[in-house]
Amino acid sequence: MTSLYAVGLAVAVAVQTPPAARPPDAAGRISGVVIRRDTSRPIEDAIVRLVRWEGGFGQQLALARTDADGRFVVEGLKPGEYGLTVSAEAFVSLDFGQERPGQTARRILLKEGQHFDGADVALPPTTAIEGRVLDEFGDPAPGITVQVMRVQFASGSRRMAPVLGGPEYHPTDDLGRFRIINLPPGDYYLLALAGPFAGPHDPSGFAPTYFPGTRAATDAAPVRLDLGQDVPGLTFQLVPAPMSTVSGVLADDAGKPVAAGDVRFFQTTGDDVRSFVMGRIATGPDGFFELRNVAPGTYVIQAFGRPVGGGNLARAPFASHALTVSAGVDVMDLRLTIRTGATLRGRIMLDGDAPPPVANRVRVFPSPINFVSGPAMGGPPNTETRDDWTFEVQNLFGISTIRALSGSSQWFLKQVMRDGKVITDQPLDFRDGDIDGIEVTLTSRGPVLDGTVTDLDGPTAECSVLVFSTDPARWAFPSRYFAQERPADRGRFTIRGLPPGDYLVVAVPPVVGESWQDPEFLRQHVALATRVSLGESVTTSTSLKVVRR
Repeated sequence: MTSLYAVGLAVAVAVQTPPAARPPDAAGRISGVVIRRDTSRPIEDAIVRLVRWEGGFGQQLALARTDADGRFVVEGLKPGEYGLTVSAEAFVSLDFGQERPGQTARRILLKEGQHFDGADVALPPTTAIEGRVLDEFGDPAPGITVQVMRVQFASGSRRMAPVLGGPEYHPTDDLGRFRIINLPPGDYYLLALAGPFAGPHDPSGFAPTYFPGTRAATDAAPVRLDLGQDVPGLTFQLVPAPMSTVSGVLADDAGKPVAAGDVRFFQTTGDDVRSFVMGRIATGPDGFFELRNVAPGTYVIQAFGRPVGGGNLARAPFASHALTVSAGVDVMDLRLTIRTGATLRGRIMLDGDAPPPVANRVRVFPSPINFVSGPAMGGPPNTETRDDWTFEVQNLFGISTIRALSGSSQWFLKQVMRDGKVITDQPLDFRDGDIDGIEVTLTSRGPVLDGTVTDLDGPTAECSVLVFSTDPARWAFPSRYFAQERPADRGRFTIRGLPPGDYLVVAVPPVVGESWQDPEFLRQHVALATRVSLGESVTTSTSLKVVRR
C-alpha cells in the first residue's frame, strides 16, 4: 500500500551481512518448506528473508533461497524473536503465520541452540481483475487509469489505500479495457482516476469514480478475489462533473519561490484524509503549480521543499492548505509557504530494575491525529536520544500524541508529562511552535499477560489474541489500552506494554491490519472475552479457546 506518515515509525530495519553458519549444536537454526497453497507442490527458488526483532525494531539478518524441494535452512542464530518473509515470482508474498497479506505474522521465539524446523509457508498464486470503463454515454473510455484500493483501519479511522504494486498510470486501451494482475486474494475497491489524480493521462470531464459507478467511497462495491480465481467482466460508468483549476505559488519563509517543490493533492472527508490516492506535481522555476480538471469537493494541498541534509520528506520544510472546490469555479492565486517544523525536546526517565536500554536506540516520535494539519506521508521524523537521556525530535507538524520505542524487550512507555501534568494520551499542536520540557517515562515494571490458546485439535498458533480495556471510553484512538499478539509455538503468548487495569482478552481467527482496533470490532467480542486484572510488576496467566462469531 501507499506509505502513510504514521506507518513505519515503529520499524527500523538495518541490513547486515548474514552471520556465518556454526555447528547446529552451538547455535540456533530456523528451517521450513515453502509450497503452493493451491496444489501443495514445493516452490523452488523462493526468497526467504529473516528479521530479528527486539523492542519494536527489526534487523534483517539473512536471505536464503529454497531448493528443488522447497526447503530452506538458516543457521548460526542467537536466541531471540524472529520473523520470516517469503516471496516468489507469480505468488503472493507472505510472512510466516499469514494466510493473506495484512494479517499479523507469527514470531519465532528461538532459545539457545534451538532448532525450529516448522517455519513452513504456503504461498497462494496471484490473481487478476479485468473489465471495461465506459463514459457517461456508454461508450468505451480509453486512457483511464484504474487504481486498486483496499480498506484499512489506520490511525483511528477506516481509510482507502492503494494496493502496493498497483497499476500506476497504466490506462485503459481503445476499447476501455483494463486488466490488473498480481493481486492476492481479498476484497478490493476499484477507482477510475481523473484530473490531478490520473498522472500524465489527464482525461477531463468526470470525477474520480468508484466501481460500480459512484463518486462516494461509502457507496463503492467491493470486488472479492478468491484463491487462484480471476474476476473478469467488470464494467462501470464514469460520473461526469464540472471541472475547475487550482493554481498558486509555493514560496519559502523568506518569500522566495520554491522551484521543483513537491506538491501533493488529496481528497478529504470530515477534515481528514480518508483516501490515500494523491495527485502530484512539481513546481516550476517560479514556484508556480497548476492542478487541472479538479472535480467539486474538499481537498488538502500539501507541499514539501527539499529535505534538509538529505533523507526522506520528514526532513523537508512543509506547507498544508485545505480548500473547497465548487462546481466549475477556479481557485487561483493560492500562496503556500513552506516552513521548517517545530522541535520537541525533553528527557527520558527510567522506572524499573531491568538493565537499562541503550540510549541511542530509544526513539520518541509523534503519532498523528489526522493527516490534514500534518503530512499525509513522508517517513519517520528525525529523532535523537543522547547519552544523558535528553531527546530531540525535529521538523514536526500538525497535531499528534507522543509515543516511544525503547529498543528493548523489557522497557515500555509508562507516561508522558508536560509542566507536571500527565499528557500521555493528549494531543500536542506543533503548529504553535517548539515544545520543550517533556518527560517521557519508560518502565520495566509493567504488567505481563501470558497464557496458551487451544482450538478443537489442541494448542494452536493460528489465531490472534486480543486484549482491550473493559472501559469502552479507552478504545478511542489514540489508545494504549489494547494489544494484539500472534501466539508462538504451541499456542503460547506473552503480552507486555499495557498500562495496569482491567481488561478483556479473547482469541479469534487471525485479524488483518489494524482492524482489531475498530471499536465496533471490539464491541462484537465483549461477550466472548475473559476478564483479567493486570497489575504493575505482576504476571497474570490465562487459558483461552479460539472463538468464532
